[in-house]
Formats: sequence, C-alpha cells, structure tokens
Amino acid sequence: MALRRQRGVSIIEAMIVVAIIVVLLVLAVPVGLEWLANSRIRSASDSMLAGLQLARAEAVRRNVLVEFVLDAAPATGWTVRAAVSGAEIQKRAAGEGTSDVIVAVTPNGATRVSFDGLGRRAPNADASNPIERFDLDLPATVLAAEKTRNLRLQVGLGGQVVMCDPNVTTVGDVRKCP
Repeated sequence: MALRRQRGVSIIEAMIVVAIIVVLLVLAVPVGLEWLANSRIRSASDSMLAGLQLARAEAVRRNVLVEFVLDAAPATGWTVRAAVSGAEIQKRAAGEGTSDVIVAVTPNGATRVSFDGLGRRAPNADASNPIERFDLDLPATVLAAEKTRNLRLQVGLGGQVVMCDPNVTTVGDVRKCP
C-alpha cells in the first residue's frame, strides 16, 4: 500500500486559526479604541500648543500685541491674530478630527491670551482676563474618566507654554505639571 501525502490544511486546522484570530481581535479592539480616543486629546493639545507658540513668535517678529483666541468652549478651534488691527494670522477649525475634545480654561470664561513684542504673556487688548491654563479631556460618553490621558497647557508669565499631564504626581517625572 502506498501512503498518500496530504496537501493543504484540514478544516479543523483552519477553524483553529480563525478562532485564535477572533480571540486576538476581541482582546485588541478595546485597547485600540482607547488609544484612538486618547490620540484625539493629544492631537488637540498639539494643535493648540502650535497655535500658542505661533502667537508668541509672531508677537516677537512683528513687535506688536498678538492674541490667541479660543473658539467658544468646549471647542478646540482657535485663531491667532494681531490684537489691535485684528489681522488674522492663522486659524484652525474645531472639527478637524478633535471635535469631541473638551477644553476647560483657567480663569473660567476667559477666551484669549495675548503676547507682547518680547514674547511675554501680556494683558489682553479688550481688558479681559488672559487664559493661564487649558485642560483638555474627553466626555465620559466617549471614554471612561480613568482611561483618559488628560493633558494641560500652561502659559507662564514669561510667555513659555508647557504641555503636561495633570494626573502625574511622581516627583521627577518630566510629564508632571509644574
């Protein structure tokens, strides 16, 4: 009797491979969704950081008061413009991939922060309180509070803008807010 050599895979082997793939997907999807949600916070923070740095740089370059104006809360849209003339320098719409990110500002109700010709935080031209801090988060309907990676942007008196994680409390950790 000659032995026949089997080629390919059996139905049992194919079903085992499919079952393993399904189990791996079931385990990976929640982690992937959490990562995507947190990347929206990071994207909005990066955008706002770039806008604040642009406002500061343009104030120094033009030697005029330049303001970073936040769209109506809780949106992440913003405009950088010359404070006195109102000439728009750059604008970012809120709905560019980060529409569900919530921005809370300190002091409450502030809408703008201005920079003078030396790059320092300056009083706003309209005499309103300047924004000192931006806290970015997601609503609980998108991701549970314990799973979000909140970020904070702080604008110092000297004009420096720092991005940090308000949940980090370890001394010496570079992500810790000052």
